[in-house]
Amino acid sequence: MFVTCHLCSSAIRQLNVDEDNGIAQVEFINGRKYTYFDVAIDAITELLDTKDSQFSVGKWVNKNLLRTKKEFKPGWPVINYD
Repeated sequence: MFVTCHLCSSAIRQLNVDEDNGIAQVEFINGRKYTYFDVAIDAITELLDTKDSQFSVGKWVNKNLLRTKKEFKPGWPVINYD
């Protein structure tokens, strides 16, 4: 199940994460959407559990999605959990 993270970012419009399946969906400010797979569960947990008002969603996306070269697909495809 996806959870939408409501954290402010100058680069990220929306970030949805599925902790159970290691999936993250990102919508950037420019409107482009991507779905990332095999995201580290501990990274998603860190994101969901943060109480830090200075937490940077953009840095989290860079560190845990972009720099790790995770498999991704453009858009937000329908996820088949079978």
